[in-house]
Amino acid sequence: MIIGLIILISILLCVAGYTLFTQRYIYIHHTSLMSSSADEIFSELNQLEYWSSWLPWTLFDDDASVLVNQRSNLSLEGALVQLKGPLLGKVSCHIESLQASKRLTFQVQTDRFYPSPIHVLIELSETEDHQVVMNVIAKSELNFWHRYKQTQLLKQIHADMRLMLIRLCARLQSDNVYVTSFERQNSRTLANVDAITRPFLVSDHSMSMQMEQGFRDLIISLGPDNRPAGPSFALFEAADLSQHYFTGKLGIPIQNLSPCEAKPERITFKGNYAGLRYQGSYQHLWLAWHVLKTNLRLHHQKQAKQRCSIEVYEVSPKETSDELQFVTVLYMPIQ
Repeated sequence: MIIGLIILISILLCVAGYTLFTQRYIYIHHTSLMSSSADEIFSELNQLEYWSSWLPWTLFDDDASVLVNQRSNLSLEGALVQLKGPLLGKVSCHIESLQASKRLTFQVQTDRFYPSPIHVLIELSETEDHQVVMNVIAKSELNFWHRYKQTQLLKQIHADMRLMLIRLCARLQSDNVYVTSFERQNSRTLANVDAITRPFLVSDHSMSMQMEQGFRDLIISLGPDNRPAGPSFALFEAADLSQHYFTGKLGIPIQNLSPCEAKPERITFKGNYAGLRYQGSYQHLWLAWHVLKTNLRLHHQKQAKQRCSIEVYEVSPKETSDELQFVTVLYMPIQ
């Protein structure tokens, strides 16, 4: 009797703790200033057959098919845009309401991304100088048994909605900083490399400035008689985007080194790596990592966290001042 009572009280305390210390709501809000007019933006949104070009989930499955079902040619309300593929499963976007040149709401239901429906609002507003602002707002309510996933889902939906915003902006404004390209590469082993390196740690400063200074110092240490034997790279031992904490090594490949201050070392890469080629501004590089991690999950691959992830800067500010032409290849170690 007493044992049963103790068990019952323990269960009640666990349920109470779970209820108190987990969150049921998810709320995401992204904004972007637009050079397009409100009418131009909603003209694009009205073309349901092109939604697949800016919905984020099409990035994760090259074989996805698109179904568009519009009940009436006079209104988008009640229309359906559905993506279906071997990796995506099914992603259904049900349009709930539309106010011309003002706002559009739709519900997203998936069987492989989120446990609960996501309500998405695309709304336009204006600044004081009459510049159009696009707002993307996503809301969801988790059921009791999924509330423990709230933090993880918050990060995932935050990244997916940002992807949706920049892809929509890129479609509307093809020459702006939002133009990006993500290309998955086959998993493979990486060749070992001789390089000069230096440690880096970013916690309270601009990451780009820290890395730029680090690479500049490495180039100086090479001296005038030595040229890099390949693109520079960064090895990430730890990375926490939410805390803006990154640590690892910066490196420049070398070959047949003439006497100088630099001390080369052999960098060895063990096991297989999943790769992704990203083209675009460093401003959105974190989204490339999100795309790569999501691809790993959908392919049932797991990150080998005891090994370093890698960024290789194939085209960087050293080669061009046009940030749309920057090319970075990401490698994540896999088990």
